[in-house]
Amino acid sequence: MNIDDDPDLAAAQAFAKRLEAHLRSGGTMAQWLNIAPEDLQAMYALGGFFYEREEYDSALRIYTLLQMANPYERRFMIACGMTRQMLKQYDEAIGQYAQALLFDFDDPLPSFHTAECLLHKGQPADALMVLAICLRRTQGPEHAELRERATQLRQLIESARPAAQKAKT
Repeated sequence: MNIDDDPDLAAAQAFAKRLEAHLRSGGTMAQWLNIAPEDLQAMYALGGFFYEREEYDSALRIYTLLQMANPYERRFMIACGMTRQMLKQYDEAIGQYAQALLFDFDDPLPSFHTAECLLHKGQPADALMVLAICLRRTQGPEHAELRERATQLRQLIESARPAAQKAKT
């Protein structure tokens, strides 16, 4: 039998074309599979349950599934980033935070967590640069708590820097 005559292959190819068209037009897997927003919210809450219990591997599996279901949802990106950060996967976490910033460049939270990751990676100068960006984005009253945390982290990094480095800046 010729592969071009295989009805299963033809059906699979037709399905793949429809799915590709759906995704290219901005559709999500959640929409394709008719997953209700309430179900995604329940999964997100379950991921939070595991995160709070410090079961980060389980939380990451859920957050990764959510991100696959809807790659346009920033909170799924940030949740993945925070979980990867707790797993000490700092480069991957920074990537997640960068992705979240693409959807809302003014949000200071991804910058703050990026600075934490950079500090854990032993890059305090880079962490300070990112904290400066974060602090510029925390001017509104809705960001007062994060501004305080970012200020404290900046002060901690600056107090730990050798005097020779302080003189250069």
